[in-house]
Amino acid sequence: MAFVCIENKDKSLIVEDPIYGKIIVSYPFSEIILTKEMQRLSGISQNGFSQLEFKELSQNDRLSHSVGAFYVMSLFLKRLEEILKNYNIELSKDDKDIALCSMLLHDIGHGPFSHSLELVTNYSHEKRTTDILLGDTEVNQVITKLFGKQKVKKIASFIAEINDKDELGKDSFTKLLNNLVSYQLDADRIDYLLRDSYYVGIASAIDLKRIISNLNVVVNNNQEYELLINRKGLAGIENVLLQRYQMYRDVYLSPVSVLGDYIFEKIIERYRNSTILHRVPVSNSFKTLSSDPRVRNLNDFLKMKDEDFKKSFDILAKINLDFIMSYLCDFSNISDYILINNDISIDKIKSRLKEIFGDIDLDSTLSIVSIGTKTKLYKKEQKLNIQNGNRIMDLTECTNLIRPQEVLEDSYIFFNPELLRIELGLNVEDFKKYDGEVRKMIEELNKKPEEFELKYIVGDNFKESNILDQDTLLNQIISVFVSKGFKVVRTTKKQNNDEYYDTMNLDLYKNGGSLRIRKVEQNGKEKIKATCKMPLEKGEVYSSRSEIEENLPDDNFETFRQKMIESNVAVNFEEILKFPILNSRTKRTDVVLDKNGVQVCLSFDNSQYINHALNEISVTDRMIEIEAIGELNNRIILNEIHEFITSSFQDLSVNKQSKYERGLNRTLQLYNYTLEQESIIREASIDASHKTPTVEALVKKLQKEKRLYQNSV
Repeated sequence: MAFVCIENKDKSLIVEDPIYGKIIVSYPFSEIILTKEMQRLSGISQNGFSQLEFKELSQNDRLSHSVGAFYVMSLFLKRLEEILKNYNIELSKDDKDIALCSMLLHDIGHGPFSHSLELVTNYSHEKRTTDILLGDTEVNQVITKLFGKQKVKKIASFIAEINDKDELGKDSFTKLLNNLVSYQLDADRIDYLLRDSYYVGIASAIDLKRIISNLNVVVNNNQEYELLINRKGLAGIENVLLQRYQMYRDVYLSPVSVLGDYIFEKIIERYRNSTILHRVPVSNSFKTLSSDPRVRNLNDFLKMKDEDFKKSFDILAKINLDFIMSYLCDFSNISDYILINNDISIDKIKSRLKEIFGDIDLDSTLSIVSIGTKTKLYKKEQKLNIQNGNRIMDLTECTNLIRPQEVLEDSYIFFNPELLRIELGLNVEDFKKYDGEVRKMIEELNKKPEEFELKYIVGDNFKESNILDQDTLLNQIISVFVSKGFKVVRTTKKQNNDEYYDTMNLDLYKNGGSLRIRKVEQNGKEKIKATCKMPLEKGEVYSSRSEIEENLPDDNFETFRQKMIESNVAVNFEEILKFPILNSRTKRTDVVLDKNGVQVCLSFDNSQYINHALNEISVTDRMIEIEAIGELNNRIILNEIHEFITSSFQDLSVNKQSKYERGLNRTLQLYNYTLEQESIIREASIDASHKTPTVEALVKKLQKEKRLYQNSV
């Protein structure tokens, strides 16, 4: 581990720290650091199994962090003393000692792999810290000798929620100092973000000097002292909270990190339930945790270090008494886990595997893993105040970057083909015959919900007498494909009846997206499907859109609306109108063509758009769509297709709009054209500057007309 210190004759310690440089820890705090319970933290990794992905984190130990947080606290206290002088108040030595001891000792209850161990023990490190500080330990004896017995419980109360009376009186600023130990902005958080980002290799934007210089204190209505930040320090606080978000997203809760935690749990659980493995000479700490996950004996817990478990993993990986255990204990195998699209259910994966391998038992398989993560980014109950002139405001009122109760939540699904092979008892050679099917399954499950297609409009005016009829144009386009080496695979025809919905403010229309409810007749039954499309890339020849679909039992799309609300689409789906704005009825011919294994689908759409906001005005439209099928890299062929299509057919013009956009614009164009021809002016729905209706004005009119319908729904 990385902790290095030198003891001076005056009993102080000089710590060479990679973050702050030389830290001098004076007596009596140096004596606390030298206790065996504190020294044990040099063998406890700060970041658990995140070190599997970020190797340098193996040098990041809990003792270094504890001393670093202690140093940041000393800077906080120095600033606090300066502020309190304005109130003619001196911060007492007792107060400073308690705050510094609390920060130094706040992580003494961590065990091997830090937070990862808590998932196994289901016992928090804060509770374990209290056990250590109040138990029969060397650190208890030293603190009692240095500060007195009463102070020990006070220090413990700063770290964990235990009952304790304020023995030091009203002027001890207990709440104020406690906020510096554990709050939205505390010494612990600032140090671990600076330290962890250093080892990960991420440049930190946290400006410690700026944060400290903008700390302030006010007296509230209850005559209590409250910590706050001056307005000039707002950017510094934003950087702390945003970096915390980034570290949780990219490091602490990364797929590799959470998978490492899961494997650790399964190793301990498997050892506990296997009699044969008990013969393996693993460490006593490993045996203790397996037999007693809570680790009730404090002395047993205090003997545990990372190295004890790493050595046990190595032993179990090499002794082939249990092939599954050997595989799990070799953490280099973590790269065999494949991340699966988290929209796919575990049951679907199991069903697909049974299609490949037959009716196999997958009830207890470890080859399929589902893991959910969740952490609050800003706890509303821990209000952080900003002083803006004479006003004191919560942080969330001063910035758009931080929202109260904002949660970082994610879910992962992994599949490990190699572990499945071991579970099925197949050797490598026997498994090879299934390898192609398994890879194909993974590829299909992970196929991104995106479509890449070229779009062309056949003519773009209201008098299309010179445009070739549909069948003639379609045959000519196919003949061009054939001349370029494509072969016709199949041709199908179908009809679609689509209703398009939007918000009152046309948020989907303005963002190039659409929400479509499609009714399809199949085998005498009507099927209803909801589809939401949003553009991923704008301004290119071929379109790229994310697509989310769901079959509906009836016309009610409330469940789909909820799914959209939970998605990352930047549209307020709660405001989607309960009636459609546009109807599209399309007769479609699909022709699938193939060239050297690369397939494209040529679609010819003859559509009729009916705009409910424009007195049901109707317009026809003809469109060609060409979509690359299969792997996304097949989209490259679209560039080649675009060149020979546009050079061969002058009546085709590139279309970058969705059908929804196209339908609204075409019907509005016809409506305005009709008004102009008939010299009709409708003041209620006319844009004063253009003397013609806008889409927004007409939707507002529709909203008014449909209000009674909406209320009845």
